[in-house]
Amino acid sequence: MWTTTPWTIVDNEAVAVHAEYDYAKVEVSSGGGREYWWLAERLAPQLMQMFGVKEWRVVETRKGAELAGIRYIHPLADLVPERATRPHQIFTAEFVTLEQGTGLVHIAPGHGPEDFELAQRYGIKVTNSVEINGVYNELGGKYAGMYVFDVDKKVVEDLKERGLLIYQTSIRHEYPHCWRCGTKLVLRADRQWFIKVSKIRDEMYEELRKVKIYPEKLRYRFDDFVKNARDWNISRSRFWGTPLPIWRCQKDGRIMVVGSLEELKSLAKKLPPVDDFWLMHRPWIDQVEISTPDCDRWVREPYVADVWMDSGIAWIAAVDGERKRDLWEALYPFSWVTEAIDQTRGWFYSLLATSMVYTGRAPYQSILITGHILDKEGQKMSKSKGNVVWAKDLLGRYGADPTRLYLLTKAAPWEALNFDPDEVKHAASQLNILWNVVKFADTYMSLDGFDPRRHRLEDLLGKALDEDRWLLSAASMLARRVAEHMENFEIHEAAKAWVDFVVETLSHRYVRLLRRRVWSEEPREDKYAAYAVLFKVLKDVLTIGGIFVPHVAEYLWQNFVRRYEPEAAESVHLARYPEPGAVDEELLSAFDEVFNVFSIAAEARNKAGIKLRWPISRIIVRGASKAAKYSDLLAYLANAKSVEKGDCPEGWIAHEEGGIAVCVPGKLEPDLYYEALARELVRRIQVMRKEAGLSVSDYIEVYIDPQHDDLRKAVERNGSYIANEVRAVKLTLGKGPEGLYGKEWDIEDMKARVYLRRAG
Repeated sequence: MWTTTPWTIVDNEAVAVHAEYDYAKVEVSSGGGREYWWLAERLAPQLMQMFGVKEWRVVETRKGAELAGIRYIHPLADLVPERATRPHQIFTAEFVTLEQGTGLVHIAPGHGPEDFELAQRYGIKVTNSVEINGVYNELGGKYAGMYVFDVDKKVVEDLKERGLLIYQTSIRHEYPHCWRCGTKLVLRADRQWFIKVSKIRDEMYEELRKVKIYPEKLRYRFDDFVKNARDWNISRSRFWGTPLPIWRCQKDGRIMVVGSLEELKSLAKKLPPVDDFWLMHRPWIDQVEISTPDCDRWVREPYVADVWMDSGIAWIAAVDGERKRDLWEALYPFSWVTEAIDQTRGWFYSLLATSMVYTGRAPYQSILITGHILDKEGQKMSKSKGNVVWAKDLLGRYGADPTRLYLLTKAAPWEALNFDPDEVKHAASQLNILWNVVKFADTYMSLDGFDPRRHRLEDLLGKALDEDRWLLSAASMLARRVAEHMENFEIHEAAKAWVDFVVETLSHRYVRLLRRRVWSEEPREDKYAAYAVLFKVLKDVLTIGGIFVPHVAEYLWQNFVRRYEPEAAESVHLARYPEPGAVDEELLSAFDEVFNVFSIAAEARNKAGIKLRWPISRIIVRGASKAAKYSDLLAYLANAKSVEKGDCPEGWIAHEEGGIAVCVPGKLEPDLYYEALARELVRRIQVMRKEAGLSVSDYIEVYIDPQHDDLRKAVERNGSYIANEVRAVKLTLGKGPEGLYGKEWDIEDMKARVYLRRAG
């Protein structure tokens, strides 16, 4: 047999072979005589070569199972007489391999888990000649009083002296070291406390089958671990930790478990002079002297609890369930727990095991298993690699909610997430869109005196336009979809649905349609209906958003929703989840097609080199039957004077997707050229309004000094349009008076200076 830890040969109790392997009895010539060695037949040639044995032959072969039961003499019997008096024999074990060694494994039950389990299986008495300080006791015979790693060389010398050492070499292999101080560890069997999980293993598995595990594909990891659960060692020979509340009578060995601090005090003959907090910890709890009528002296078992035992009773300790029984019974079993994938063998398991012992039930109804967060290259983060993303830096740069939203949408909860700090910026921009939508709503609602208590949705719904009803249906669909995804712990899908609604449905679609209505100063009922719809939808969006972006949602709830509706819930997190209303599937489908046509038209414009701001006479649409009803909306979105059905005229540019084709003119039409330039001027004046710090409600005076005749004609022909779009009470061609805010612009390679000020 072979070993990398010669010091453990002192405690050898058996030899293990594999029942199915072939073993050979090899005759070798040694020192003028003959010896017979047993080893794995397949390894014989390479081992003989390694040992430098030239003359050898196989005289007998047997299966490992046939070797089982053969007895042998301890190789150091004369030096460790305690071992010599015990029977030593060969046993079979599945863990024996032919990858290293001779195919026969040295078994020291006191120094290895597999060795210990073999001893348990075959009834081998386990004794340990190594004390907790790493020094041999009297069972170590000659080696008593010596440190284990000093014995390594002594054992080799003693084996060699007795002619029992065949071969010695150095190899590089893994060996456990203390993670704190880096010194080598000594594996040794010790007397400890266990929970006999093997007695309840089947019941644990049956309870686990009742628990929903997300994702289901990872259930096997937990199932397999529970099906093969071993007895749980719950004690640790350490100073720091929760002391085991177990006392042993020094007269007869009986044990007593103390259930509370009050009970401990009632039993104590003497207590150390410390308060209750310190009394529950070492070393003070070890100074408690207990005596009872039937036992003069009880001593606490010198162990602390496994930390998994500590965390494993969270299901009752977190709510102080022993004292607050009603609260605990109302909550237990808890609806769900979540942790990373490695906790199937950690916290998830310790919760289950302790709860099964105490109540016979699983402590949770569902489990969400999460993946780990890695760096952007998919590598584990570590300080040594320098790839750690520090939360403090990230939150200072982008804030909590953008970071949270990124984490929620980047990957499914159970998948590994490759974290790229630069991608958090995109999540921040998505939240800015929500901010801008609320700001847009607040600006125009305030301007028009909207009050949700006076302008009630139920009263104005009859005045709402189809796009308003479409938004209500889309919002109901969002509430339904998010609830379904959250029910299945598809948090990434729920968060993505919310983001898509904010960015696409609200901002890019509805607000785009709404702008022309709110810009009008007429107190039209359909405008107030739109405000009522938008206010209701924004309340729902913020309520749902509280799940994903709690800080932003709360801020907007307090500063927007409650400003218009003081009686709204005190916090967004106290608001009821939106009750999904009726969903008009036909309307949703029709508007999907409307925006699809708009997208195709925008692509056709891009091909033709015509900006979306530039008007065109018409678009020609083919294959969009549902959108036909909304030709006025299509014309507005596509910035076209009209929408027609039919085929493309010669020279027009077409784009087609999904069976829908849209045609636009091949170039900017001459009669719309000056209107296009006017729109370019409008965009630049709006930028200047913002730069000047003007509010939407402010009226202005504008002076335009064009340096090109085309720009002059654009102002002359479209002055009323420009003035209306920028809220100008006065629009003048020419240079503005001194002191006005002015800026020079380049418009299609033509210069113009624009001046403005707030109207007096």
